[in-house]
Amino acid sequence: MSQPVRVEFVIYQKAIPVEFQTYLSIEHRAVLKQMPDFYACVGALIQGKPAGVALIHLPVLDTKRTAKLLDISIDQALRRQGIGRALMNQLCLLLRKAGVHELTVEYMMSEINQPKLSAFFQACGFDLSVPGIHVYSSSLQVPSEFPWVRSLSLPDSFTTRPFYSISPEEREQIQGGLGEWYPSILDPFAEEELIDKSRSVFLRHNGEIVGWLIFEHFDDKTILCKTMFVRTPFQRMARGVALMAEASRRLSMDPVYSELVFFVEAENQPMVKFIKKHVCSPHLKEEILWRSQKTLH
Repeated sequence: MSQPVRVEFVIYQKAIPVEFQTYLSIEHRAVLKQMPDFYACVGALIQGKPAGVALIHLPVLDTKRTAKLLDISIDQALRRQGIGRALMNQLCLLLRKAGVHELTVEYMMSEINQPKLSAFFQACGFDLSVPGIHVYSSSLQVPSEFPWVRSLSLPDSFTTRPFYSISPEEREQIQGGLGEWYPSILDPFAEEELIDKSRSVFLRHNGEIVGWLIFEHFDDKTILCKTMFVRTPFQRMARGVALMAEASRRLSMDPVYSELVFFVEAENQPMVKFIKKHVCSPHLKEEILWRSQKTLH
């Protein structure tokens, strides 16, 4: 009968040795060039050699004392030996001792590939993973294939103008509606310094602002559609869909960008259903940001 694998653990802050960094995603490796004070890492060792790593974001002035699991990875050759669960158990033990009450995790996966990772987190005591955000990406040419993009247009009483055209009075009016006729997650002025103010537009009905479509630079060839909103009376008239159609036609001829990324909150079920029914193409890639949490007793 084989002996159980003996795993040792080590904690790192300020810096993580390169041999552990190789297990992390490229995204996190970039951040760790100057590791923030609120990051910590637990490494797993077998016979003195790195076997896996977990990276966490520690609570910062958080009354709930919630930590976030950013990444966890085990050496490919050492998987299915319980090392991942042992590493997670050690991480949770250390967090409990530090007074942390909850550990959350978010990870990106397609629905097809997600069950295995969800089963791992459940085995480690996490709640069942649930969709948080649907993330879609494609060429800017793909939306022009959809019949509704080719046919839908806004009535003459509606106009679109660039973000930079907004007046101080209009800005004040919109800011006054925050939390009343639109939620904070759809705030058109959030992280305003990142907004592409020439491609982003405000939608006006008879001169009054009733919606917006906000874009940001994502990378050299990709633009991110960050926020789309139309006031409630006009949602039932499909004005939001017409606004997307108009923007899609315009972006298909964009001289700078060739790719598009957009996302839909999972709780926005009407839009999720619309995407599944009317935005379908083999060239449209869909991934889901899954969320789960574990209470640390």
